[in-house]
Amino acid sequence: MNADLGLEVELAHRIQSGDQHAELVLVERFARPVRLILLKRTSDPQLASDLAQDTFVIVINALRQGKLHSAKALPAFIRQTAINLSIEHFRKEKRYVRQDDEIIQLQAPHVDHKAEQVDRQHARTLLEAALEQLAQPRDREILHRFYLLDEEKPQICDALELSTAHFDRVLYRAKQRMRELLRDNLELKSLLFGGLSDG
Repeated sequence: MNADLGLEVELAHRIQSGDQHAELVLVERFARPVRLILLKRTSDPQLASDLAQDTFVIVINALRQGKLHSAKALPAFIRQTAINLSIEHFRKEKRYVRQDDEIIQLQAPHVDHKAEQVDRQHARTLLEAALEQLAQPRDREILHRFYLLDEEKPQICDALELSTAHFDRVLYRAKQRMRELLRDNLELKSLLFGGLSDG
């Protein structure tokens, strides 16, 4: 085990045991690379700083709760959390356009589109594989339409013959079953963070 990896594993264990100083060390260690990732993706220094703070809140809470089953995955988990928050931000801001072969195409002027495409395609591939494991066909269809095809709620309701209220219940149950399916798959859970949240 190299020195950097050993320190990261140690930090993860210390944070899980309630060591607040270790949390500060973690932030200091990863603050600059996380902010650079977000600045490159948003081209907005203030937004990058805000998303970086949100990233560490999520990561530290996950460590406190013992949700990171492999401490060796900590750097990848931090990076992917930051990426997912940037994607979710632009999704909520409606600053995206639909593409036939992509989930989201950000319109920020200086986004690294090649890296963005790789991230999305990786998440898309993992999600498609996970959907195939769901037992209920309607779960697979509603999640596929909502997250991969990015269809609007009224369009899905018409296609599946659901009322608005029934749609909400069906989607909620489908997401719950997906969460259970992903319970021990940290990589896929982190890649899909936000996409399968209730917010």
